[in-house]
Amino acid sequence: MLVIMNPNLKSVPRNLHISANRVAIIALLLLIAASFACSSESSDDGDFAVAESAGEPGIVVADELTSPRGLALNHNGHLLIAETGGGRLLEVTPYRDVRSLTEKRLPHALNTGPDEAYRAGPSAINILDGELYFLVGEFRGNQSARLYRLSDEPEYEPVTPATDAFSPTTNRFSNPYDLVAAPEVDGWIVSDPGGNSLVKVDMDGNIRDYVVFENFNIPDHEPPVEMVPTGISRGPDGAVYVGTLTGYPYPRGEAVVWRVEDLNGDGDAMDEGEVTAFATGLTTITDITFGPDGTLYIAEFSSDTKTIFDGGDFGDNAIANPGRVIRWDENEPTVIVESVVSPTGLLVNESTLYISEEYAGIVTERPLK
Repeated sequence: MLVIMNPNLKSVPRNLHISANRVAIIALLLLIAASFACSSESSDDGDFAVAESAGEPGIVVADELTSPRGLALNHNGHLLIAETGGGRLLEVTPYRDVRSLTEKRLPHALNTGPDEAYRAGPSAINILDGELYFLVGEFRGNQSARLYRLSDEPEYEPVTPATDAFSPTTNRFSNPYDLVAAPEVDGWIVSDPGGNSLVKVDMDGNIRDYVVFENFNIPDHEPPVEMVPTGISRGPDGAVYVGTLTGYPYPRGEAVVWRVEDLNGDGDAMDEGEVTAFATGLTTITDITFGPDGTLYIAEFSSDTKTIFDGGDFGDNAIANPGRVIRWDENEPTVIVESVVSPTGLLVNESTLYISEEYAGIVTERPLK
């Protein structure tokens, strides 16, 4: 068994034990749901500078959606949206026309989460070698937790095998959330909050553990807190970066953006020095992305995630406890968007920041300043 030297990683094989609290948060944000002082780019408590324009409203790109999340651009530069609650992949033209990329709905569940009141389906989009792939984090039935490829006939086909209660507990999907193209593994690296891990998936659909994160402790809370990796992106230095939501009670200032790189070429990033904290002092990260100039942007889900999931209407709770987007510039992290409702997807091009506001059912855009 491989021994991991990084204290925030754990060795594999491991058993997937998912607590009731974590099932709730993952079912909602994907099924979603100690400070780390090793980075030179860190903040102690998440109280960052705020840009003067942070409170300005965004322009609505698409509305009346059911839980929009993952965002991407196609070869024409058109915006693509993974509508997780609606079971659709959507394309938005420059004229704001919105169309579904498939005639039939993609796999999605209508009765997940607390009180079986939440919808969950496609959560992330990725284009590789001109073909479009998408992740489904949860679907009740034999298509659960799979990577799919859009095709001509049928309209989509699975890349990875089905995951069910009888699947092995290692080298598998649990609740995949986001993915990034990864030529170093001949496929993708996928964040999986349900397994507290990153997994690698090759073009043949084989799944292998890549990083497994350990739980951590916080003061005045006896059970360890789970890491819950979410948004993942390729950095300008070629490494993979991933943000963490953190599990219950979603402590303020404990979320981290991790830098991940297989330094010794052994096919995973579970050895000493291969996972390091890049940005700290954050709270409930749901997505990260890098701009063309290499600047990191981070979505924080809410100012009080615990309250959102304590009961009542999730949409109303999210409006009352909004999130924000942070630009991570050297040692000057700056809040560039405030009061954004449950941001779970980010995309940046040369001039524009796009944000999925999941519980508001909209995707908005803002000029980069």
